[in-house]
Amino acid sequence: MSLTTNALSSSIMPSSAARVRAETLRDVIAECDRRLDGLLPMDVDGVADTFRDEPTLLAALQLRWYTSLSHQLDVSVAELPDALEGAAVRGWRRTSRELPGVRLVLDHYAEHPTDDRMAAMVAKGLAKERQLLAVASGVTAPLAPVDEETVLIGRALETRAREGYQPPNRPASPTLLGRLKAVLAA
Repeated sequence: MSLTTNALSSSIMPSSAARVRAETLRDVIAECDRRLDGLLPMDVDGVADTFRDEPTLLAALQLRWYTSLSHQLDVSVAELPDALEGAAVRGWRRTSRELPGVRLVLDHYAEHPTDDRMAAMVAKGLAKERQLLAVASGVTAPLAPVDEETVLIGRALETRAREGYQPPNRPASPTLLGRLKAVLAA
């Protein structure tokens, strides 16, 4: 194997740390979807070793949401090329159904950031998300800077999407009897 091939394969193949981070993030997303309480699941195995604090984990969830939203917007625009605002709304709703726990976490920390750093990070992420919605709707150019008007357009689309979206119900806590039955069955 040549030096160039080695360099190329090492840059393409994810490192062990990247693999662990991706696996941990998948576990976090699954736990967010299971709990549906809007709180960061800092108790998931590997979180303390992989993400240094709550804002770091929240940033990873923001990126996952944004990536999924971008994909769903692309799909929706392809399906509804003559109704771009409807496509933007559809893309947001699809992403919310795909990542319901993540959406609840993002909403919770937008309302209740733990510190100023988190508040600024969430506000910046929301502005970018709303710009993405405005671009998908055809109202804003893809490379336009994030400005107040673009954010307001995206916010209006998000509001429309939320009007027809019903977040999943949080699972009921098991009763004492239910827990005893589960222990006896095991």
